[in-house]
Amino acid sequence: MREPIDKILQKLGVARPLAAYEAQPWFLHDEDKGMTCSAEVRMGPGARDAEAEIQLLKDELDADEESGAEGREQVLFMRFEPLTGDLWSPKVLRVRGEDFYNAFFDWEGKGCKFFKLTIEALQMGEIPDFEAMADANMVDDSEKGGGRRGRIGRKSPSAKNAIGMKR
Repeated sequence: MREPIDKILQKLGVARPLAAYEAQPWFLHDEDKGMTCSAEVRMGPGARDAEAEIQLLKDELDADEESGAEGREQVLFMRFEPLTGDLWSPKVLRVRGEDFYNAFFDWEGKGCKFFKLTIEALQMGEIPDFEAMADANMVDDSEKGGGRRGRIGRKSPSAKNAIGMKR
């Protein structure tokens, strides 16, 4: 993915360009689950990089989690940097601690889609099931078979054989 930063921001759900040090946050607190989910797209100093991040923050730690745990989980982290001219490209993508940089075709688009699905859920008042989202979205589609056209099989026969002409 090599696109202008405005198009990348649109894929992440940000409707306007961001200036240096500017951020677009979304958050939701769920009292029943005892956690807060925050998602944020931020532009770095001098507009030389941009980051997208999703975090889960627990209100209280469980008894087994109190030994050394912070009560915070970084669900997604994605970093974009300029290449040449006005084109930008992602350089880092981590989802639930797993590195997806160049892991499969369209890893960049799937990362943007994961982020956008999260903010859509937050705007609807829900904290999404990130494990199910990662299992459904952060996979290599080429392992399913069928190719891009969805067909498996031989090439089509030549026209000469299809008409029945002989030499």
